Amino acid sequence: MAAEADRGSMLSKLAVLHHGPLFGYCRRRLGTEAEAEDALQETFMRAFKYFNSYDPSRDARKWLFGIAHNVCVEIARTRKKLTISDDLPDPADHSPTLVALERLAHEESLETVRRELHNLPDRTRRILELRFFGQLSSKEIADLEGMKETAVRVALHRALEGLRAKLANTEQDHAAS
Repeated sequence: MAAEADRGSMLSKLAVLHHGPLFGYCRRRLGTEAEAEDALQETFMRAFKYFNSYDPSRDARKWLFGIAHNVCVEIARTRKKLTISDDLPDPADHSPTLVALERLAHEESLETVRRELHNLPDRTRRILELRFFGQLSSKEIADLEGMKETAVRVALHRALEGLRAKLANTEQDHAAS
């Protein structure tokens, strides 16, 4: 009984620390607050259920994002398609990890950014979301995606450069109109 109380106490602390970024990631992946709340609840239920298998030498945040990622994939599979939310991060949120994406959003209308994010290949979009919405490092993303860290960095760089180029082209098209 004491072990279960310790497990609950530890997970409560993790929930307080990581609720915001986990919720943001789930909302972005699933498209609605209701589904994100369900995914987050399922994430913490699974974390509680499998806490005994958690290795304390591992980063708890990474472990929780792995669970949340799997839950989101299962929910998306259940409804047969992945919906991308129209919501980008709140510009008032000055988290350092959002700087590059905010810069893109300010260069062009949010609608263009949303459309371009939606048009990215699923893996590329997932990598961007884990980095900017989930606030995971390249190493953490690599572990989750089964990739090398260098490959994640290259994918991030190419995706951001591609988005910048598409936004620049859109801006030129608007200027020419």
